[in-house]
Amino acid sequence: MEGLQIATYEETTNYILKNKLVNNILNKTNLSDSEKHELIYHIVSNYSHIKRTQKSLCSKENLPLDYVSFDIETTGFSYSDKMIQIAAVKYINKKEVDSFSTYINTDGVEISTPISYLTGITDYDIKNAPTLDEAMQNFMDFISDFPLIGHNIFSFELPRIKKWANIDLKNRVAVDTYKLASCSPLNVSDFKLETLKIHYGIKLNSHNALDDSRTTAIIFEKLRNDDFHKVINKEAVEQIFSEKTFCYTGAIKMGRKVLEEHITTRGGRIAKSMSSKVNYLIVAPQIAKNLTDGIRSRKELAYEELISKNIDIIKLTEDEFIKMISED
Repeated sequence: MEGLQIATYEETTNYILKNKLVNNILNKTNLSDSEKHELIYHIVSNYSHIKRTQKSLCSKENLPLDYVSFDIETTGFSYSDKMIQIAAVKYINKKEVDSFSTYINTDGVEISTPISYLTGITDYDIKNAPTLDEAMQNFMDFISDFPLIGHNIFSFELPRIKKWANIDLKNRVAVDTYKLASCSPLNVSDFKLETLKIHYGIKLNSHNALDDSRTTAIIFEKLRNDDFHKVINKEAVEQIFSEKTFCYTGAIKMGRKVLEEHITTRGGRIAKSMSSKVNYLIVAPQIAKNLTDGIRSRKELAYEELISKNIDIIKLTEDEFIKMISED
């Protein structure tokens, strides 16, 4: 098979000069034919080799005021998994003006129990949802030509959208808040969305594409305004858990980091295992496959053994814990 033949600069120049639109524009000038040829040849010879590069912004001066922040939820982290939700919020002049969210039909692929519990999305939600092609067309209509904002989008969202929907967004003006945060002097253990959410005291849900889109936009605005300060001041929060030790087990819906932050900012301690020193055990639904008796975790079994020995430990659901901290 013969290789692709690339036109010479001269051939390309002559081809462009035959274009009707180009001719109409050039004819409105006072350029001679030779000057027209020289102009087009100069453009072709000097710029035809330039490759388009990904426009990832990190300098504060270039950050857009108008943009779309977006996020996706999936059945897993592999490229063999499926997208089950895509959502976005549109900001104009740094304020939210519109939002978009849709579930996506996975064409028969079921959502696992852990993913369903994590995202709140069930097979029922996606049963009559738009197909991936339909959802992505609606998404593309929504984002128009706005710059894109997302958290870790260059590593997760954008490659998967290209793989699953055959839409390449990497050449769009885009800001990855993970990279933006890593360029900042934030005093945090890592730059995960959950960590930044805790740092700024953002109270939206996690692992919902629309809420995560809003969280990302809030973080972006904080970083743009050089707001690197932690919102929660431990001294300003009533120390209702002073000298109390907590242990937890199961799939904590608010996220383990968020739970631990709520406890420690109120004076409490975290225990990694059950003992007589524990005052509270927070129990969430068990979704692990390696449970000791197939139903309860080791911490739950240890709790029951301690209770049988008249050790006073209070067991709470996640909702009961939330009610406790809502009253302080």
